[in-house]
Amino acid sequence: MENSPHKPIPKSSGIIRSVLELFRRPFPIMEDWEMRWLVIGFHGIFIAVFLVFLKPFPSLFNFDNLFITAGYGLVVSLILAINHFLISKILPIDIKQWTIGKSILWTLHDIVSLTIWVFVYNNIWNNFENFTWGKFFYVGWITLVLAIIPVIISTILLENWLLRRNLRNANRIQQSVDNVATTIPEIVPQTTDLLTIYAENQSEWLKIRPFDLIFLESSDNYVSIFYKEKDQLQKKLLRSTLTNIAAQITQPYIQRCHRSYLLNLHQIKYVDGNSRGLQLQLLDTDKVIPVSRKYVKGILAQIEANK
Repeated sequence: MENSPHKPIPKSSGIIRSVLELFRRPFPIMEDWEMRWLVIGFHGIFIAVFLVFLKPFPSLFNFDNLFITAGYGLVVSLILAINHFLISKILPIDIKQWTIGKSILWTLHDIVSLTIWVFVYNNIWNNFENFTWGKFFYVGWITLVLAIIPVIISTILLENWLLRRNLRNANRIQQSVDNVATTIPEIVPQTTDLLTIYAENQSEWLKIRPFDLIFLESSDNYVSIFYKEKDQLQKKLLRSTLTNIAAQITQPYIQRCHRSYLLNLHQIKYVDGNSRGLQLQLLDTDKVIPVSRKYVKGILAQIEANK
């Protein structure tokens, strides 16, 4: 019997698969509350200024009263603040698993929320006398159009600001690492004290020299410990949380740098930064370790304390 030729995969299936893969791709979420407030405030101010001075869509918005017009900006900021500081806490959102698809859905959620409340605010002044669903969807379309402009502007400005800030922090840490490497080489490796790290149930543990510890990485209910033994990279998996293990470590040069990572500061080889944050390249592994902003000052202070 002759083999039947393989059926070609429809192009539409390939496109759908590519789109799904794109939606599942990891996407950074803004964890910095100060930056969230700045972005939310910028959106509100932009909308207020835009409507007050340009007065677009006169058939829709009431431009007779300056304060009513500026109030649209206040509504935008208020709804975005509720979404990002209240609703985001109520909903079961896992920022560790944030993706492009989730970011798009959250943006659509913002647009729908703004449409509803901008429409309500717009009709408060005439007691909903001229309410129609057509006007409601028209407001949604205008909201989407107006939202695109501040989103693009704020994204570009925020990207550039974060890049400059993170590069500046990366340079400071790199200089401190270089200074320590040239002034106190091989001091810490001489210690003979052992560090014992216990699992959550105390049934498993790992004993190593503290300086041989490279980094620890948490994943669900487990922590992977990477360390050197006879100049070979080793890995030990313990059932525990990173917080529990961090409480067992008293060595000041073993610091938390991220919600998922602890590392040995003496293992830092190179520091790099981009708009998403800082990354550390370590001496004895190709693993790149991220650094959260809230840990930068503590890491820098500890490195400089060893000068």
